[in-house]
Amino acid sequence: TPNYDMFTTRGNWMVNRIVEAGRKLRASDTDEQVWAWTQHELRKLATADEFGEATDTAVREIVYTKLGVDLD
Repeated sequence: TPNYDMFTTRGNWMVNRIVEAGRKLRASDTDEQVWAWTQHELRKLATADEFGEATDTAVREIVYTKLGVDLD
């Protein structure tokens, strides 16, 4: 499982599931839509005490890079 700067291996695994789903969405959605969906999923994950860091800047930056989206 890639390291997304989560506090636990399970947290990294959960974020990786979101990234993999986002990569699949790129086949039919724009990068903006994929990034919006991904951020929404990270916010949902962060509601669990165990994964509260899912919306930290470091995590989001790694996720953005792994998704390969380009919003520039």
